[in-house]
Amino acid sequence: MYNNHGVQRYRETDINSISKEKMIVLLYERMQSDLMGAKKSIGENNRIEMTKKINHSQRIVSELRGALDHSIGGDVSQNLESLYDFMFHEHLEVLVDLKVEHVENCLKVIAPLLDAWRQIPNGSGDKTAQEIASSQSGVEPAKETVPAGDTPPEPAPGTTSLLSVSA
Repeated sequence: MYNNHGVQRYRETDINSISKEKMIVLLYERMQSDLMGAKKSIGENNRIEMTKKINHSQRIVSELRGALDHSIGGDVSQNLESLYDFMFHEHLEVLVDLKVEHVENCLKVIAPLLDAWRQIPNGSGDKTAQEIASSQSGVEPAKETVPAGDTPPEPAPGTTSLLSVSA
């Protein structure tokens, strides 16, 4: 009755309309789910499934790290980057030595982060970024125009692509 195209369009609309805070919560939840699946796969000696789960979780860590904005995040973004670096390397260690301890280390890092992000009201990040930007500059900087045929400017800071939570 329902075609896959309609379901895919619904998911795209749903993901594009949620707040950044909710997206981060969903990414942390998916990473947690992937890691739990990897832990189970290690116990079952299923290296193929474990590798899929770890690789997906690692891609989420990379996206989260790439989305950090150090110009407005200050110490918080620096600390998050350190945690993401730690988790990225723990993912590599799992792939090399198949030890559950590395998965558990990542889960220990994710749990308090997930709890904290769940408590942040939707839209708080955008509001704070706008307040910081206006207090730092007071005036909107002039926008640079690009002559026809030249390369367009880089995307605005804060715009990122995020992995599909359902992938």
